[in-house]
Amino acid sequence: MPIFEYRCKDCGGKFELFRSFSNTDPVCCPDCDSQNTIKLLSTFASSGGGSGDFSSSASSCCSENFG
Repeated sequence: MPIFEYRCKDCGGKFELFRSFSNTDPVCCPDCDSQNTIKLLSTFASSGGGSGDFSSSASSCCSENFG
């Protein structure tokens, strides 16, 4: 079940909620019990390592060009 982020339009509180994609029930703010909430656009973080991680090559590139 995914985690969704929400913001309450009444009190401004932000919160996360485990919720299935098929659940259409209103979302209530845990701080003020308002149903005036909006789903936020979430970003995903990834811990690098492996061929997709270019931080070491970027630092060597910078030291070659500017060092």
